[in-house]
Amino acid sequence: MFGSHHHLAPIPREASGRDSAARGAGALLVLTALVTAVSAVTRVSADADFQPSLQDTLEAIADQSVLYGLGGAARLVSGVTLGAAAWFLLRTSIIRLRLGSPAVPGLFLLSGVFTAASGLCAVVLALAAPEINPLIESSALVRWLSGKIGFALSGLALVVASRYRWKAGGALRRIAPVSGILGLAMQFIWIDSATLAHPIVGGAFFLWLLAVGFLLFTGRTEELFRKMVTSDSPT
Repeated sequence: MFGSHHHLAPIPREASGRDSAARGAGALLVLTALVTAVSAVTRVSADADFQPSLQDTLEAIADQSVLYGLGGAARLVSGVTLGAAAWFLLRTSIIRLRLGSPAVPGLFLLSGVFTAASGLCAVVLALAAPEINPLIESSALVRWLSGKIGFALSGLALVVASRYRWKAGGALRRIAPVSGILGLAMQFIWIDSATLAHPIVGGAFFLWLLAVGFLLFTGRTEELFRKMVTSDSPT
């Protein structure tokens, strides 16, 4: 799940118990996945973001202002929950004991900030459409750009996470290479011609959030700690 190249330190006795920070991070990642799904469904249903011009987009938003506003609010919440999950991840034993790289939660934190900004701008558009003024034009641009940056940063976090030691074994051994491939695929958000693939990649990211969130929440990290230390201990 988290990439690391540091020397593995012995696990102190207090870290062998249930990691409350990991549980909090796991719960928030699952919540992020669920709220993100709401945002995606409402956004697609509103059918406003893929119009040929800003005026057409605003008119479509005005026709579906409640639905579009709900999607924006859900995206805003998903950014906040992802950022909160990153805050908890930074405090897990995985990071404190140098079993993982702080770059992963750091990238998720930045992703949450940009995602929340995108959602906030979507709410502004829902409230103001179909009027066009400098504020609306700026909000539309920031919504588009920050949304892509947020998604791409989460993808980079997955790429870094894929460096997790293969010898850890278990569920994360299977997730690690998938994380890297998915993270790279998420960078295609910048390619307009790959639009048809975006829902597939987004769905895969949703499943990744659920899977890793579940592993963290259920305390599976404790088992991974033992395996990593055992496999790296001199015989």
